[in-house]
Amino acid sequence: MFRVYVIIFFLLFGAIAALMVSGMFQELDNQIILSFENIRLPFLNDVMLTLTDFGISALLVPIMLIFSVVLFMYKRYHSIMLLFLLYIAEKTVNHELKGLFARERPAFDHLVNETYYSFPSGHSMNAATIYPFIAYLLIEMIPWLKKRQKAVYMVTGCCVLMIGISRMYIGVHYVTDVAGGFAIGLALFLICKKIDEKLSVIRQK
Repeated sequence: MFRVYVIIFFLLFGAIAALMVSGMFQELDNQIILSFENIRLPFLNDVMLTLTDFGISALLVPIMLIFSVVLFMYKRYHSIMLLFLLYIAEKTVNHELKGLFARERPAFDHLVNETYYSFPSGHSMNAATIYPFIAYLLIEMIPWLKKRQKAVYMVTGCCVLMIGISRMYIGVHYVTDVAGGFAIGLALFLICKKIDEKLSVIRQK
């Protein structure tokens, strides 16, 4: 099933990219951004700006460093390496894809300033790769969480989704940007998860 899911996410990204390039989804993209603009309120702005910060490297890297201490305590040295390799790979892939598609940011009111291209969303990719991988590692290390792994993944998924929604709310990404970021991000997460599982088996021998 691993290969099936990875292929599905890559194909999904391809389909989203094709829709974006064709312009078939542009009107709906615009309408969704405008819908978020119409419901903006000062307290909601603060909430969404806080949520979106959980997708930036300035916060994500310290979270990874702190979590690496936990991994070190559990002697999961290979997982520390994979966590940072996943982050580097995800950032590299995102930068290259943005340069390839060269999609301009939505021409609407932005609550924050963003300068580089829009597709796929970097914050969404960050969230969809790193947080599920951290959740997976916590499940592997803590028996109490392993018994409740569906709940852990559901909570993680909701958090990732909210980060994506925050990017649309603050006006810097279209829904196709966010969906594309989620698709490619989850594919990378699954690949890294599989590698970690194989290395864990080797380590136990």
